[in-house]
Amino acid sequence: MPNSEAVQYYQAALKQGQKEYRSCVHRGRYPYIQSLQQICQSRLSQVSLGALEIPIYLVVGSTQDARCNSFSPSFLPLLGLETEFALKWTTLCSAQLTEGIHDPIKCYEYLGRFYVEEGNKRVSVLKSLGSATIRAEVIRLMPEASDDITVKIYMEFLDFFRCSKCWGIHFSELGGYAGLQAALGFARDQEWPEDFQKKFKRHYFTFRDCFYRLGGANLGLTAGDALLRWLRFHSGAEFLAMEAEDYRQTLTAVWKELCVCTIDQPIAVSLAPVGEEKKAGLLSFAKRKLCCAFLFQNSPEASAWTASHDKGRAYLEEVYGDSVTTICRYGVDPQKADPVLEEVIAEGANIVFTTAVGFIDAALRVAVKYPKVRFMNCSINQPYVNVKAYYCRVYEAKFITGAIAGALCRTGKIGYVGSYPILGVPASINAFALGAALTNPEAHIDLRWHCLPGDYMAGFREEGVSLVSDRDYIAEQPWGAQGLAWLKPDGSLSQLASPSWLWGEFYVRIIRELLRDPRRIPLAEDTDKAINYWWGMNSGVVDLKLSENLPEGVRTLAHILQNGIQSGSIQPFCRLIRTQDGREVNDGSRNLTMEEILKMDWLCDRVDGCLPAYEELLPVARPTVRRLGINSHLIPPEGADA
Repeated sequence: MPNSEAVQYYQAALKQGQKEYRSCVHRGRYPYIQSLQQICQSRLSQVSLGALEIPIYLVVGSTQDARCNSFSPSFLPLLGLETEFALKWTTLCSAQLTEGIHDPIKCYEYLGRFYVEEGNKRVSVLKSLGSATIRAEVIRLMPEASDDITVKIYMEFLDFFRCSKCWGIHFSELGGYAGLQAALGFARDQEWPEDFQKKFKRHYFTFRDCFYRLGGANLGLTAGDALLRWLRFHSGAEFLAMEAEDYRQTLTAVWKELCVCTIDQPIAVSLAPVGEEKKAGLLSFAKRKLCCAFLFQNSPEASAWTASHDKGRAYLEEVYGDSVTTICRYGVDPQKADPVLEEVIAEGANIVFTTAVGFIDAALRVAVKYPKVRFMNCSINQPYVNVKAYYCRVYEAKFITGAIAGALCRTGKIGYVGSYPILGVPASINAFALGAALTNPEAHIDLRWHCLPGDYMAGFREEGVSLVSDRDYIAEQPWGAQGLAWLKPDGSLSQLASPSWLWGEFYVRIIRELLRDPRRIPLAEDTDKAINYWWGMNSGVVDLKLSENLPEGVRTLAHILQNGIQSGSIQPFCRLIRTQDGREVNDGSRNLTMEEILKMDWLCDRVDGCLPAYEELLPVARPTVRRLGINSHLIPPEGADA
């Protein structure tokens, strides 16, 4: 017979169950546990997993409809104390309180959740008493192959489970399991040691509990999603060393980063600086002083990219004089940038510019520690409130160089060398092709890539291509890229025109915004969205470098197009556009949106070539493509290649 303590537990559980039932009815939700018969009506193949210890919160239903109405969604009892059900429940509760329930339940696992065939009351008792796990004989139901995202994620889970033996970690997007394995230092098919499995489970469930106690259920994220996001700010070793209070504090610090990834449009794009103000306004910030830190991956002597940003830094100092001081760090390894960032902040930096996308992880980790310091990373489409991204709309200048190429082309075939298949690059390729078609309706673009093996210039010469758009001109270097150029028989290039990146103009305008009103470059605490600065020719950050050898008429055409783009009267993508497979993406009556331009994953019908697959890329290209790739959800996370 059940003891009085068991009866009291039943009465408390019944009260909670009835409250949950009424709440579900009031909100229009199903008020009972789930029925596997209703969820999965087809006959599926079965795999016996044997006896396992499973997380009890993943036990969500019963295999039979008739059993469901006895329990609220949390497996709390709904039948009165006078029923036979209550007698059996309290008897089981007495057994658990005195000697423990030892017999495993029998259940089916389907898509990561468990449905009880035998042992519903045992589940109810153990859930009511706060048990974290339950022993179970498990049979897995294998879903049929499908394009359904839930099934695809589950298939990734099966690979993860074979290595980790961990239940209860769910993701809402593809790639989450591989990303978690990589963040913890494991290759995708690498088995976890048993002691690591136990340690991870213990810490994960503590993290999960903290996440939901802070209100994670309202974010639309799974605890797995939150953990993967959290691991952008902390290492796997830190995760395994923390306690509940540490998780609470660190989750609170990055809560806005969790929130921003759940909204429909997480990124606010700034397309130009705020308009010039009256002269009186220019004087109002003269007494303010700023310290700007710059981190460079290379030295100016070794990298044209670094040289162009460093030239921009020097120009910033020249314009603002004593109002702005700069701190420079050259040759910084992005993987070891955290102490360098800490160092420049200790020296007084108010704003930190990290000039390569590889720095963003370190910047994120340090930014959450210093919420009053502004961090900016030279990249694009970054959904983080603590680190702002900045880049240039170079496709506008590419449209003009394409028009120049079309006007000069003698054969109708123009070479183009793409950098990496990352966000914004297809826009530049397509803008160039559309510009060429503007002046030469017969023009076609022979597309090749820096990031693939082989000598692309030799390939152009073999095809008889003598006009080539190579890498953009970004700094005065004797060996620097030339942009659009004649390809001579000896392999040398004779420059004609190139987009020119004026980073100094960007830095001057950003600091002007900050000096006038710090709220224009908001801190993380002052905004609910990530902010990306994507400025173009109308902001003075992109220009054209034209050769003296360019014919006068073509030069005049280039200036007309540049003035039109700056004024907004000419839009490169406001015209009839068809893709390589004949799909019409614009009938010419509108301009494409900024998101359509940035996230292009197609090439127009004027382009002969394709976007390379990740597996084809040279190793040096993979980290950047993994971070900014056009279809990044299909690209393995860092470390998953091992």
